Amino acid sequence: MGHSKRMCYPEGAIGVAQVGEKEWMFEYPRLNWEVLEEFHDAIEHWRMGDVAFAEEVYRQMIDDYPEFIDAHHHLALLLSQTGRGEEAFRIWQDVVAMGLDCLPKEFEMGRDLLCWSILENRPFLRAYHSFGLEYLGRGEIEKALEIFSNILAMNPGDNQGVRALVIDCDFRLNRPRDVLAVCEQYPDDGMEQVVYGRALALYQLGQRVKAEEALSEAMEFLPLVAQELVKGRHRKPKDLHPGYVTHGGADQAYYYWIEQGPHWKNTPGALEFVRECLNKQ
Repeated sequence: MGHSKRMCYPEGAIGVAQVGEKEWMFEYPRLNWEVLEEFHDAIEHWRMGDVAFAEEVYRQMIDDYPEFIDAHHHLALLLSQTGRGEEAFRIWQDVVAMGLDCLPKEFEMGRDLLCWSILENRPFLRAYHSFGLEYLGRGEIEKALEIFSNILAMNPGDNQGVRALVIDCDFRLNRPRDVLAVCEQYPDDGMEQVVYGRALALYQLGQRVKAEEALSEAMEFLPLVAQELVKGRHRKPKDLHPGYVTHGGADQAYYYWIEQGPHWKNTPGALEFVRECLNKQ
């Protein structure tokens, strides 16, 4: 039997195989199309409001296929959304440990990849991401940062937007140089956390000229974010749609203020710096 903390699964039920020079892929030999169809049917029931049915299916699938990472992950999501956060946390903790335990000795973090483009890798990357968010929500920033950094190393294409979370953690830990390192890794990135994070990190480091150049570029690209930063009152836009963000829209600017505004507010002179740049523009 395979073991991962409190999880046991049949030998060979889950593994990670090399599919390229640096690329690896999770394998689940026992999860056939019939099993996956039942799983997706449970997801649809959950979306339609039948939470009890979905939970029952997820739990039964975990009993039958303990290696089924996506079943664990969706059960944890369901539990988290229905007020059972501690149980959800334990599930993410155990399933992430199981996934990491499957990585072979040859797998080197920072060199080898678990690309999002390989569908079989997505369940683990999703669960690992949620586990990091749990630590972030608990204020355990160092642990969250380690997870997000690992995800970014394994999937540098970053289809999950984890780079924004790495930047957030680095600002919380007062590490502007590390923020710049992420920004340099994604030089042509359009994420608001990256383009505005670069400007703030440079300002915190006392590099005023470079900070002004970076902020000017950010304002040209996403002007509403700068305007939101300097507002006296931050009113929630009327047309917010949970799960959706309009690129360049008022909702994007508002969410940025909610999530990243404290870093600007807690940096002496930073908001006045934005006002000055807006006036020049």
